[in-house]
Order: sequence, then structure tokens, then C-alpha cells
Amino acid sequence: MKTNILIFTLFAVFCFFSSADEKPKKPAYYDTDVRILRNARTEYGSGNYGQAIKLAEEAKIARKDKISWEIYTLQGSLKSSEVRKANDELSEIVPILEKRQEYDSIEIIKRYEEKIQASSINNSASRLVAYISGREMYPEADWLIGNIYKFEGEYNLAEKYLLSAWNHASLLDVPDEQYDILYSLADIAYDTEDFDNYEADLLLIVGDNKYFTNPDINDVVMLAIRNRKSGEMEKFFNMFRSDEYRSLKAYSKLSDYYEEKGDRDKALKACSLGVLTGFTKMYNTVKQRDPEFEYVKLYSLFIEIEKYPDIVEWSVENKIWKCFTNLADKTFNDGDIQFAEDLYTVLSNYAPEQYWKEQAAGALKKITQ
Repeated sequence: MKTNILIFTLFAVFCFFSSADEKPKKPAYYDTDVRILRNARTEYGSGNYGQAIKLAEEAKIARKDKISWEIYTLQGSLKSSEVRKANDELSEIVPILEKRQEYDSIEIIKRYEEKIQASSINNSASRLVAYISGREMYPEADWLIGNIYKFEGEYNLAEKYLLSAWNHASLLDVPDEQYDILYSLADIAYDTEDFDNYEADLLLIVGDNKYFTNPDINDVVMLAIRNRKSGEMEKFFNMFRSDEYRSLKAYSKLSDYYEEKGDRDKALKACSLGVLTGFTKMYNTVKQRDPEFEYVKLYSLFIEIEKYPDIVEWSVENKIWKCFTNLADKTFNDGDIQFAEDLYTVLSNYAPEQYWKEQAAGALKKITQ
């Protein structure tokens, strides 16, 4: 398997350099690169990793070829004296190109004008060319290749491609895929015991969450947990919401990491935010399904989600009930006994996953005897 992957990679590199000096050709389809990568993903899903890498490398070459052709075509159109008189203004240049029947350049200009914000090029042909020049990398393809090498245990190669994907994340068609890249990098860092980068990658994922990055909000959240009064647990879930769903796994991983380091304060903070994120996702989904649902207390949400098997399945797959139980464990160890007892009580009676219901019941019995 690894030999085949190496052969395909060398073949792709050879093809790239052998075609580097050729005059750029117009792609058969504008989205040839996307079509090839789609096939690469299909092969990846079927377990044909060598073929998937071969196609992903071809997709990268197709992306470079497309960008080269677009730049070559635009620069050729912009050389004419008639176009130069338009003083670099696209609004003046397009009518001239239409008159000259330079339809390829017109198509390129209009395609990018529809795709990007006008302010990013400010009606400037030279800025458009510069913008296009910076789009020859294909982070989605690098991400796929990196994940294959990660699966194969080739961590150095995997990290090389994944870092390339991360460094060019601004080119992703789906911006949120940058977090998937970070998760992949975090996995490698953990497996290679590079814990500094493991933490750094996870912190980048949660970096947009105000509850995590704003110290004032941090204090309010932690105070709600550590108030050590009856009813604070319910108040906690009534007061706060966290809809940064992509951060859910990162909070869980950070919580475990800080717990292993002995930093209980950071572990509790990460755990509480993970629970809030899972709670918010379930609450918002239920509210979308049934706008008349009224949240009374935590148990009312747990009862409601059992009406929706897909929500329960999502909660199990994402280890939401483990997160809730971990929060109860951590608050108990932190000395927040009432908060822990109240949460254990709700989980032991209403958690939709039997295992965690029993775990909570066992913990509750120990602290109330």
C-alpha cells in the first residue's frame, strides 16, 4: 500500500514539472479540479488510498493549470493599448473586451466578481490578477492527502500536507473546514506526543468562543458553578448558551488534557464549555422542531429529546452524556458538591443513555450516603 502511494505521488510530481513550461490551456471544464477531487474523495471513502492520493495530486495540478490559464488569458487581454487606456478600471475594461470579443477574459472577470467582495479588488484589473495568482493552492486536496498519510501512520508526510492546507485555509470553499484541518493536526500531535502543539491546535479551534477567550465572561461562568448554593446548576443552564458547535470535541480533548496535567481549573472550564455547547445544540434543535417547547429545567430538555431518535443518536455519537457526567465529576472534585449532586440527580433519572444514567446513579449514591 505505502509503495503504491509513493509511486502515485512521484508520478504526479513528474507530470507537474513536465507540463510546467507548456503554454497554459483552457480547461475542458471550469471545475475540472473539483471534479477530480470529488473522485478522489470517492476512492478514499472506498478505501482505495493510493488511487485517492493520485487523483488528489491530479486535482492540485488541475487547479494550478486553471489559475495559470486565467492569469495568462487576462494578462494577454490587458496588454492591448485600447485596454491600457481604461486606467486599470474593470468597469471600463469589460465593455472594451466585449467589443474585442475577448469572451474568455470577460467570463473570468465576471466569475470572480460574483465570487468575491467588490472591495477586495476595488474595480482594479491588476488587483484581480493578483487575487487570482494567490489562488493556485488547493487546501482541500492537501487535507485529503494528509489524512491518508495520517491513517497510514506516515506522520511527517501527513503533517507536511496538513500544514500546507492550514496555511492556505483562506482558499477553502467551505471556511469551517479549517477546523477539520486543525483536528487532524491535533490528532498527529497527540499520537507523536507533541503535547505543546496538541494544545495549541485545540486552542485555535476554540479561539472564537467568547466564553473561552473573554476573562470577564470566564469569571461569570465559573462563579455560577462555584457559587455552592442550591439551584445554581439549573441557573447555570438557564443563563448560558454556546453555539460554537465545531468546538465540542476540542473542549472534551482539552478537558482531558488539562486533567492529566493536573490543572483542574482549566479542565473544569473546558469541560463546562463543552457541556454548554452540547446542551445548546440539543436545545436549539428541539426548539426548531417544536417552537412551542418551553424549557423549564434541565430534565425537561432530556425528556423532550427522547422524542427525536436522531438527536439522541447525535448526543451518543458526540459523547454528550460522558461530558455531562465528567462535569458532575469535576464539580464534585472541585468542592462544588451541590452543583454536582443536582446534576447527578438529573442524569440518573433522565439521561437517555442507560450506561451514563447508571454511572450518575452510582456516583450520586456515594456522595449522598
